[in-house]
Amino acid sequence: MIKEITTYPTTASLEFGANVRHFNDELLSIIQDLKDTIEANDLNALAAFQIGSPLAVVIIKNEDGSYLELINPKVLKREGQATPRETTAFFPGLSAQTIRYDKIKVMYEDRDAKQQFMEAEGDLSITIQRKIDYLFGSNFRVRMDKEEKKLFDSKLEFGTDSITINDCPTVFKRDRILHTFKYVFVASLVALFTKFFLAPEALETLISIENYSMIFLSFLIVIYFFYAQYEGKQYKHCTSCQIGNIIGTTLFSLVKLLVLFVANFFILW
Repeated sequence: MIKEITTYPTTASLEFGANVRHFNDELLSIIQDLKDTIEANDLNALAAFQIGSPLAVVIIKNEDGSYLELINPKVLKREGQATPRETTAFFPGLSAQTIRYDKIKVMYEDRDAKQQFMEAEGDLSITIQRKIDYLFGSNFRVRMDKEEKKLFDSKLEFGTDSITINDCPTVFKRDRILHTFKYVFVASLVALFTKFFLAPEALETLISIENYSMIFLSFLIVIYFFYAQYEGKQYKHCTSCQIGNIIGTTLFSLVKLLVLFVANFFILW
């Protein structure tokens, strides 16, 4: 029978991972349910946890269409290291780079309760390790390094696999716009107070300069607001904090422009 696949954020309770002690029709039914669910969802493997069963059972589909049935599997020996990019039905649509053993030796029981041993390497080894993780109430997130966990948590938050490692820089290109704004703003304020030292015939020129300066500053604020958002989207880990910073900086710049306008109104016009 096809079962619904358990997905994040559902976690295993303490009863999960229990060793199979009764090799009966109930066990055979779970094994068949796993196979049916694998076929229906075009998967290559499932652990019993992933269809809501607490038993320590893993089913893997071989390339020839046959199935490997692992009951009460235990990893006895580990060799080498691999860093595969894994996907799992528990985190649909998401992937991550993990740290695994390249070769393993596994002890398990078959459906007749007979103890078996097998060695696996490459993709089969990775698959077995990933499914055994579920039997212990875990998942492949615990097999990631610190940076990959941080990246994967961002993928979970935004629900997309397109996020890449791209931490926020300390300096942005948009800062150049702010620097230009600052220099023009200060220059306009200084120029404004030169009114008291200029001949009357030079006032028209000063007024024109101040008007053009305020138009230019307004243009810079608009450019900053839209470009800063575009640039912020390139750094997925800190998008939310950047939006607040961009809005705050834009409002502060508007206040500065308003101050300059009021100063011109009362002093120059």
